[in-house]
Amino acid sequence: MQSGYSFKSLSSAAVAGVALATAITLRADHGPGTSGGGVLTQSGETLKPGRFSVELREDLTEFEHLSPAQIEAKAEHAGGIDLLDRSFLSSVGVSYGVVENFQVGLTLGYYNAVNAREAEFDSATGDTEIITLNPDGLTDLWLSGKYRFYRGPLGQFAVFGGVKFPTGRYDVKNSAGERVEPSATAGSGSYDGMLGLAYSRFLTSRITLDTSVQYTLRTEAEHFQLGDRIDAGFAFAYRFTENIQAFPQVHAFAEANVRSLFKSQEDGASDPNTGGTALFLTPGLRVFFARNFAFTVSSPLPVVQDLNGEQLKTSFKVNGALTFLF
Repeated sequence: MQSGYSFKSLSSAAVAGVALATAITLRADHGPGTSGGGVLTQSGETLKPGRFSVELREDLTEFEHLSPAQIEAKAEHAGGIDLLDRSFLSSVGVSYGVVENFQVGLTLGYYNAVNAREAEFDSATGDTEIITLNPDGLTDLWLSGKYRFYRGPLGQFAVFGGVKFPTGRYDVKNSAGERVEPSATAGSGSYDGMLGLAYSRFLTSRITLDTSVQYTLRTEAEHFQLGDRIDAGFAFAYRFTENIQAFPQVHAFAEANVRSLFKSQEDGASDPNTGGTALFLTPGLRVFFARNFAFTVSSPLPVVQDLNGEQLKTSFKVNGALTFLF
């Protein structure tokens, strides 16, 4: 490990928690008047020309709580492990319909980690030291675009992509004066890119299907590179209200998402305690109070967490969002 960094082994779910801002803007077209699908799966729909969509979102992630004996055992095995009670990600995403079938957007957030700390094992003394840190701050800025290239009897197909700019806070030091790796900070310090494909269609007059897959490419910054990431998912939504013109409308949805992170690298060497695959099942509810205003609440539940090495697992997540259409 590079001497300028403290030892880190953040879980795949934690890294993805900070990176949720990647998808927020691209998801904003799930606003009033659209399919009402899931929260993590992308949609094949695009905003109409001249329309704005604004989403205010809050994401809570609760992590597993380890006993002192478990912390010492994991720290000894891996050399150190990250500890975090929970995290909050407050985000705003804005999308705009430029022309028919094409929209652009941007996303920015603020990351808040509760009781963030590191347990580092000293092989010389056999002791485990707890080091605190404060990684809170603005996240990186994502600029995105989506182009719907097909709309017809088979549904809607769209390609989407984005570029991340290192506007977030990543130069963080812990209580020992060591620099913290970007895997645990609000920003990564790197320019990243993302590309994906989305599909949506009405299965019946009340049931919709959304499915998507995307790849996020990470680049190196300060001798450190977060692992690339693959996201795939599908969502089914059901509208309880028979009349699509009547408000309020209530939609229930169920979503399944797979997220796979590659191992992070420092000075070209892979960190064995990073990366892995997780499967989340998400029940949710979306209420359209009017054509231009909706509230969404959901809870992604981890059913599989196949993480490399010693990492902190996710217990549960809760997401809430307000969406406005202008």
